[in-house]
Amino acid sequence: MTTRSFNPGWPLTVAVSLAFIVLVSLGTWQARKVGPKTALLAQIEAGLKAEPMLLPVHLDDPSTLAYHRVSFTGTVLDRDPIKVFATSLGGKSGYHIYLPVQKQHGMAVLVNFGWVPAHIEGMPSFPVGETIEVTGVLLTSAVPGSMTPPNDARANQWFTADVFEMAEAFGLRTKEFYHFRVAADAGVLAGELPVGGQVRVDIPNDHFQYALTWYGLALGLIGVYVAFGLKRGRENAQNKHSRRQ
Repeated sequence: MTTRSFNPGWPLTVAVSLAFIVLVSLGTWQARKVGPKTALLAQIEAGLKAEPMLLPVHLDDPSTLAYHRVSFTGTVLDRDPIKVFATSLGGKSGYHIYLPVQKQHGMAVLVNFGWVPAHIEGMPSFPVGETIEVTGVLLTSAVPGSMTPPNDARANQWFTADVFEMAEAFGLRTKEFYHFRVAADAGVLAGELPVGGQVRVDIPNDHFQYALTWYGLALGLIGVYVAFGLKRGRENAQNKHSRRQ
């Protein structure tokens, strides 16, 4: 390919070079996330399938046991349950019901006892004051999305399972509750409602697709650049040939 047949011009070459570097960098950044995210999802899956471990007395960093199955014994405290708006695993609208359970030789655990449909007006019965064994999945405090309405404790309207806000509504001080929550398994409570075992893992792993997209855009950019350079080179050559005649 001669200089005459390929002539994109130096301003375009500089701009395309910079854009190409940016696109390849973004693709590489996404590609490097594929392995760690895949390992994280595999760890979560293993934790959900494992036998419940005894909940530690102290847990400074709840994220180390997030999505691990745990078990503990405690007393259901006499509090008004909190209903957090949520859909079931089947996509039906309703609420997750939270109550604090005072762990023996420990603090209170905020337990999600399960899901109830939105059309249910009354509250299911709970073994308040009784000692029960809870098995379930340990979860960190929920974080609201950009479009999630804020919780309104006074109006008893809850959209995010924020452990700290719920604990305050239950009248628990900072050192009286664990800074995580537990989603109880199905069967922890007798009866059909609430439906336990409502753990949804919403951790996307789209980094590979994103990497392909950025790399594809980089290749497409080079293709357009080469095509434009060839076209411009031919046009310049034809113009010079016409002037000579």
